[in-house]
Amino acid sequence: MWTISRASVLAAGLALVLPVAGCGDDASTADPEPEPTEVTFPTDFLWGTGTAGFQIESELDNTDWGIWATLPGKIADGDDPNDGPDALAHIAEDVQLMQDAGLNSYRFSIEMARVYPTRTAFDDEQPDAAGLAAYDELVDALVAADIVPMVTLHHFVWPDYVRDPTAPDEPQGFERPDTIDLFETWCTRMAAHFGDRVDLWVTINEPTVEVSVGYLASIFPPGVSDTERLAAVLREQVRAHGRCYDAIHAADDGDADGDGAAALVSIAKHDRVYEPFDAELDSDLEAVERATYFWNRWFVNAIVYGDLDDDFDGEPEVTGDPDLVGRADYLGLNYYGVSRVGTLSLELPYVGPVPVQIALLNDRPKTDLRWDIYPRGFGQVLDGIARYDLPIIVTENGLADSLDVNRSRFLTEHLFEIGKARLRGVDVRGYYHWSLTDNFEWAGGFCPRFGFYTVDYDAADKPRTSTAAVQVMADIAATGRLSQTTIDELPDYQSAPAPCEGF
Repeated sequence: MWTISRASVLAAGLALVLPVAGCGDDASTADPEPEPTEVTFPTDFLWGTGTAGFQIESELDNTDWGIWATLPGKIADGDDPNDGPDALAHIAEDVQLMQDAGLNSYRFSIEMARVYPTRTAFDDEQPDAAGLAAYDELVDALVAADIVPMVTLHHFVWPDYVRDPTAPDEPQGFERPDTIDLFETWCTRMAAHFGDRVDLWVTINEPTVEVSVGYLASIFPPGVSDTERLAAVLREQVRAHGRCYDAIHAADDGDADGDGAAALVSIAKHDRVYEPFDAELDSDLEAVERATYFWNRWFVNAIVYGDLDDDFDGEPEVTGDPDLVGRADYLGLNYYGVSRVGTLSLELPYVGPVPVQIALLNDRPKTDLRWDIYPRGFGQVLDGIARYDLPIIVTENGLADSLDVNRSRFLTEHLFEIGKARLRGVDVRGYYHWSLTDNFEWAGGFCPRFGFYTVDYDAADKPRTSTAAVQVMADIAATGRLSQTTIDELPDYQSAPAPCEGF
């Protein structure tokens, strides 16, 4: 067993960084095409925001994260997730906010612990009436407002009967032998219940992120540092996705539910640009290739090509696995920026070089979480996943910006990169900004403000206030056009204007 602490990961990011040339995911050395002065989007483009149930709801104490948040030192400032936006008590208001922002889609998660609070309830197929009714109300409100629902079935959080962070040394989540069957059943039931109104599905959000922060950096449940367990969970996640994909299609084939549309199923995959600490070192360039494969390619290769690479060495033991090949109808992409790897990286079994993303020593502006703002990298990542020849939906992209000084420029520059990618032939069909409202940002608590709408957490009714980016988004969605002039007229970035803890 190999161990690694959060402190050592962060320390690596503060090490002396050598100058680096532009590099990253499939960076091209060809002469660049002239920059367009305007980009356009099709009339059926999906304009949305994304959220996760635990981050915006309340009263999910019967979850691993509900328990985790009560453990000393796990959450910045000791923030209580129950003090958040309380989204299920503001459904009508939040749907109206989506309409005000010109949005036509909304990504959210349905939490297993709310629908089945106990394992007995799950096994007896006795959903909690109030919990299920709350999600029905949300879906119905979206449909009535002509807002397309996109449902995530696992977004980092498990009921406490699936993962218990008070027993981290015991098998948890997908380490447990019955979890994959439970997850398949969960997917079947949700597709059967909501399939008449929901056609866009995400099985698992950011699988590699969940394992890296839960089984490596130990800042998510179960809070361990063990690469053997990390690798085992990744292998199970791939299988679980394949089973969930088949279950959704079996329960929601577009005919029996009468809506005339077949389900579209994928994951939401977090991809980053990986740069070398020193572009002059072959070893650092090799580290970039290794990191790009492990973090950006391994999982997608499995669910698109059926490649199973159990030891993560780049040479799959199985290709064309019939239970995995073709298990993605589109590719969900989450993009937040750039990491660095190379000779200054910790090197671990399976993972290879451990990436660093916080407080990189360069001249790029930083978000409140001290992540690089790097729109150009968005185009590189889009080009990288275009190789799979599937439609792409950007399921997350956003920034922590509590002072609302960077969000409008960030939004427009990233949308412009989508427009340019589409001109290159990349089939991007939607963009979901993270997030609709401010939320509980996991280990970072409430300090990081990601919302299009800010939330007053101190007020009992949790009022929402629009940021400047709301009108910017509404104008772009209404016209389907974005010019470079619009971007140039926005204020320049302020770097890390209000720093927060995070990951």
